[in-house]
Amino acid sequence: MIEIKHLSKVYLHDPVFSDYSATLAEQKLCIEAPNGQGKSTLFRIIAGLDDAFHGAVLFDGQTQPAAQQVVALASDSIPYPEFLTARQLLQLTVKSWACPWPELMITQLGFEPFLDTRYGALSSGNQKKCQLINAIMRNTPYLVLDEPSAALDHASLDVLLGWLKHHPAQVIISCHEPQAFIDIGFVTQPLFG
Repeated sequence: MIEIKHLSKVYLHDPVFSDYSATLAEQKLCIEAPNGQGKSTLFRIIAGLDDAFHGAVLFDGQTQPAAQQVVALASDSIPYPEFLTARQLLQLTVKSWACPWPELMITQLGFEPFLDTRYGALSSGNQKKCQLINAIMRNTPYLVLDEPSAALDHASLDVLLGWLKHHPAQVIISCHEPQAFIDIGFVTQPLFG
């Protein structure tokens, strides 16, 4: 369970969150809100990639000084080095996080032909596949996926749904078309309210 307590976040002079609190208790959760309301910002904060905020993020009731140790995030808002190949990016994750090479995920998503393509030259669908593989392969207790179905073809979405249905982590997603995720057990929760 993730708890957000009294979160305040400002971009320049525009508040994104002001004394925001929420409990994200469901094992499979889809956060719903229109674009531009702060879902991606909240996900980066939960994942420990944005520390310019006031408030607290609790994981099972405890603060986590190194959230990246327990949270993996797949999001278009995370810039990947466009000059590295997909293989190089995944190898960095293997080395940095001591996780095994994700051969099965690569095969199931049909991603092998694209491993030696520079990230910046990948299609948006293949960039999404690379992001998802990169996050899921880490096997963290919390998995946060920002618009995981965006740009995925139907077959790849089916593979993703198969993975997430039985994934042991708490999985939190944002999605504008959540029905496929609801069908495998996800519960929706509004960002505000």
